[in-house]
Amino acid sequence: MTLSLLLSAALFSFVTSVTPGPNNTFLLSSGVNFGLRKSLPYLNGIMVGLMGMMLAIGLGLSAVFTAFPVIYQTLKYVGFAYILYLAFLIIRSTSKSESGEAKYIGFWKSTSFQFVNPKAWIVLASYMATFVPIDAGLGLSLSVCAVFLIATYPGALIWAISGQVLRNCLSEPTRRRVFNVVSAVALVLSMIPVLFLH
Repeated sequence: MTLSLLLSAALFSFVTSVTPGPNNTFLLSSGVNFGLRKSLPYLNGIMVGLMGMMLAIGLGLSAVFTAFPVIYQTLKYVGFAYILYLAFLIIRSTSKSESGEAKYIGFWKSTSFQFVNPKAWIVLASYMATFVPIDAGLGLSLSVCAVFLIATYPGALIWAISGQVLRNCLSEPTRRRVFNVVSAVALVLSMIPVLFLH
């Protein structure tokens, strides 16, 4: 039972990690603009942020969201505002820079962004409710959380690698600027569905 639970959790985690969203859109853009190596701090920041969120959910934060929906609604709009800010930085930097380089977002900004990323809260709350049994002991709970992080990492890494692959094709400044503007728009659009989730 435990093995089938962990395998199901791993499949869920990988699938959700490869679906489009704010983090993956930014990882793709980062791979194009900065390469895979410089994108890894952003990816590692995602993992640390997710660990912190799992801890918060385990300590009962999801119950707070349920009891006070206005807190979660506020979080959604704060997250959307931050996405707009990131998109603005990308467009502004590419419009002013001859090289078309986007704004670099490193480890700490990536980590802090997870806490205002509504998609991450939705995925993690669903994951914990589905795969961590009510009577689960500490060992099983930690194992299920570890499976999520381990299975999520390669799914997100695919987006950064894809950006690295596209890097040479987009080395010409005009192409790079167009890509960055499209990425900024996609970043904003990736949050639209979340705003209408209840």
